[in-house]
Amino acid sequence: MNKVLKISAIALLASSTSLMAQMTGPSVAISLAKVMASTDGTATAGNNNNTTGTVDRNFVIGSIDLDYAQKINNEWNMSYGINYIPGKGKIGDVSRADTNLGAAGASTSGTATAKGELSKHITLYVEPTYMINPTSGVYAKLGYVHADLDIKTTTVIADGGTLNESVSVKGVQYGIGYKTAISKNMYAKIEGTLNDYKEISVTENANTYKANPEVRQATVSIGYTF
Repeated sequence: MNKVLKISAIALLASSTSLMAQMTGPSVAISLAKVMASTDGTATAGNNNNTTGTVDRNFVIGSIDLDYAQKINNEWNMSYGINYIPGKGKIGDVSRADTNLGAAGASTSGTATAKGELSKHITLYVEPTYMINPTSGVYAKLGYVHADLDIKTTTVIADGGTLNESVSVKGVQYGIGYKTAISKNMYAKIEGTLNDYKEISVTENANTYKANPEVRQATVSIGYTF
C-alpha cells in the first residue's frame, strides 16, 4: 500500500512540474477584446471659433500575441511580448448638417462627416507575474503602443477643407490580468487594460483638429507554449 501511495505522489508531482514548466518559455496566443474607445476632440476654425465634443465607440476586435515568459524565482515570472491587431478599429465616426452660404443669398446644404480608424496597432509589453500556485498567477501589464490613425473628413463649405491622411499615434498601456494553465501546453488569460494615447493634432486649410483618444479593453486569450 505504501508503495502505491509513493508511486501516486510521484505521478502527481511530475504532472504538476510538467504544467509548471509550460508557464514559461515562448508562446503564441489568440485574443479577443471588447473595446470601449472614448475620444475628446477640438476643432478650431481659421477665425478661432472652437467646436468641442466627445465620441464614444464600442466594438470587438481580435489580435495575436507572441510572448516569452521566464521564471525569476518560486514566486515570480516575467513575460515579454508583442501584441498585433491585424484589423481596424473605428474610434470616431460623427456627422452634422452643414450649410454653405454663397453669394446673393445662394446656399448649399449637406452633411459634414469625420471618421477616425486605428490600424497596424502594435503593443510591446512586460508582465511581472505573481504565481499563486505552480499553474496560475496574477500579473500587472505595462506596454508601449504604436498605431496608424486614418482620418477622413468631408464638408460642403467651400473653404472648410477636407482630410484624408494617416498619422502616427503613440501611447502607454496599463493593465492587470490572470493567467492559468489549462493543459500541458495550453493556457488561458483574462485581463483589463487602458491605452492612454498622446494628443493628436492635424492642420488643414487654417483649420486645426485635436483629439485625445483613450481605449479600455477587456480581453480573453488562449495560448500555446512551445
